[in-house]
Amino acid sequence: MKKCKGCGSYTLKENECPKCGGELGTPHPPKFSPEDPYGKYRRKLKKEALDFGKEND
Repeated sequence: MKKCKGCGSYTLKENECPKCGGELGTPHPPKFSPEDPYGKYRRKLKKEALDFGKEND
């Protein structure tokens, strides 16, 4: 099942929307993973930013 990005209607077509001819996309959100592959980098960057702020006070 696809959803039109233009008019928001749903269709089983693969190429274009039968109503408006718009581009189709998947209506489902991306998969959620409790194991965040970039979490350690984000936490490290946040810690460095906090430490940098303490040094400049």
